[in-house]
Amino acid sequence: MIRAGSVGKISHCEYTYWDGSDAPGEEVMGDDSWDDKGRTKISHIYVAFDEVIMSIQFGFLQNGALVLSEKYGAFEEGSNFRVLRLNQDEYVTGLSGVLEKDGGGIRNLTLRTNLGEYMIGRSSDNYPSDSTIDIDPAICDRREFGGFFGSYNRYRLTSIGMYLSPITSPDMVVKRENN
Repeated sequence: MIRAGSVGKISHCEYTYWDGSDAPGEEVMGDDSWDDKGRTKISHIYVAFDEVIMSIQFGFLQNGALVLSEKYGAFEEGSNFRVLRLNQDEYVTGLSGVLEKDGGGIRNLTLRTNLGEYMIGRSSDNYPSDSTIDIDPAICDRREFGGFFGSYNRYRLTSIGMYLSPITSPDMVVKRENN
């Protein structure tokens, strides 16, 4: 499988989280990473967001039952929450996201499927200096989507990417080059 790209990036640094009050900041270690490689039959995507995407969780169909992944990120009371339900014949084909200019998080995510496009999070219309990352591996067969990976800390989702599982047709020759 190939890591097809990532919106955001993992931080391995220690930093001090300061909420703007007079209280001292809180020391935070680097991000935790997560990996749902091979978990491809996504039926639900649960997202909590405020100014940035705070957490994401996936529901997978396994033997006809809904199985939930871990929740990656944080959830605070009063956050916005959205559930995206995919049709049984729907599968992920791409992903894009808008990052805050200061690297503070992912402002919104757009998940592309074979049947549509779904934006989750805050609109970035008023933030023209934010950067957009687009992952479009041209998936046209359900078997090509290989799952998601990413990172989070105790305050937010810090990155999300996707795996690509190349498939070949009978008349295609695959050659691996060694460097």
